[in-house]
Amino acid sequence: MRDVIFVIKGKLRKSILTFLRDKPKTGKRLSKELGKHLTSVSRTLLELEKKRYISCINPDDDRHRYYKITNKGESSLNKILELEK
Repeated sequence: MRDVIFVIKGKLRKSILTFLRDKPKTGKRLSKELGKHLTSVSRTLLELEKKRYISCINPDDDRHRYYKITNKGESSLNKILELEK
C-alpha cells in the first residue's frame, strides 16, 4: 500500500508512469506530452527512479536518457487504476 500512496501523493508521478506504459521516453518528451516544465518532470523522474518505479535504459547518455516503467511501477499503477474504478 505504501507504493500506491507514494505514487498518488506526487502530482506528476501517476501521469509519468501512465505515459511510460506505452514505450520508453525521455524527460523532454514527457515534459512536452504532459505540458509540464522540464525541471518538474526531471525531479519526478529522479524520485521515481530512486524508488525503482522506473529505470533509465541508457544511463551513460547524459543528453537523451530514456526511461521505462519497471515491474514495481506497473504493479503500483495497476493497483491505483483498480482503486479508481
